[in-house]
Amino acid sequence: MNFLEWLGFNKIMEDTEPKNVVKLPVDYVKPAPPPKPKEHYRVGFNDQGMTTLTLIADYGNSMTLSMNQEACEQLIRMLRSTYQTNHEPTDDPDGGLPLSAEEDSKVA
Repeated sequence: MNFLEWLGFNKIMEDTEPKNVVKLPVDYVKPAPPPKPKEHYRVGFNDQGMTTLTLIADYGNSMTLSMNQEACEQLIRMLRSTYQTNHEPTDDPDGGLPLSAEEDSKVA
């Protein structure tokens, strides 16, 4: 017999447990996940006149990039640089764009 039993704690707990509470079943049905998005990206512009690219992930998560014209053109160049005729993967992080003079001097 432990100390709580000696004090009658177990008996007190049995007496104070409500009798009119319905116990829920242990197994329950998991709620269905929200539907996957029908679109994966959206292009538009914001009130400052910048182009926006919204990337839409599953379950309502999204990220919006706001870009000026120069950034848009850079993104287009980067995307075009991934077009490959031989379809060989590349590990070049910028897709093969030439280095700037400053970056080139760091490499040499």
